[in-house]
Amino acid sequence: MICDRCFHALETGEHGQYKCPYEPRSVAHAVIGDDIPGGFVQENFGHAPEIFYSKKAMAKRAKELGLEPLVRHVDGDRHVERWV
Repeated sequence: MICDRCFHALETGEHGQYKCPYEPRSVAHAVIGDDIPGGFVQENFGHAPEIFYSKKAMAKRAKELGLEPLVRHVDGDRHVERWV
């Protein structure tokens, strides 16, 4: 089948319906994965560097060490109040 708007061949969707190949995709197609290709060397967790291949593994190790992300106030930020 041919799309009436762009005149390209229609793609078959998940449930058998036809979709235009140039129609904007849903958010489900733009999900960012948890993996870190090639790994990430974290040098701030202790005396020796550690390599992590997923964000979840790095967050788990930080929690084991009792570490938390540093949050700084930025003028105009409505989520983090000024601490001074």
